[in-house]
Amino acid sequence: DTRDITTFARRQGTLPEQKEGENVDVRGYLHRDGSVLSAVTPEMLTKENIQYLYQELGCKTAVGMPFKDLATSDSILLRTPPPSSDTESRTAIRRLIEVSMGVIVPAEELEKDPIPNAVALMSLSDA
Repeated sequence: DTRDITTFARRQGTLPEQKEGENVDVRGYLHRDGSVLSAVTPEMLTKENIQYLYQELGCKTAVGMPFKDLATSDSILLRTPPPSSDTESRTAIRRLIEVSMGVIVPAEELEKDPIPNAVALMSLSDA
């Protein structure tokens, strides 16, 4: 690697913007100062573990519902999403999406069992 690790330069890019008519606010999926993505497994989305997951992601909770805070992960990566028959896990995912947390799932997995408003993870050659 020939990168100089002693210099820091801010990268320039554009973040997702909210467009008229979209029902999901994608502005929270990435952060302008650097994004935090957390890997989540299906076991972490079970009824017994979901409150611990919200805590580990840095969410504040009120009556069991998650809310984003300054220290909350911006998005989660679900390499293996729970099946649509697992309604409790899918409800937990929906609640995270509702508070503007990105849910990134491999495109192949989304084709098999879609998650509404999830972001498809693809290789650059496939995109």
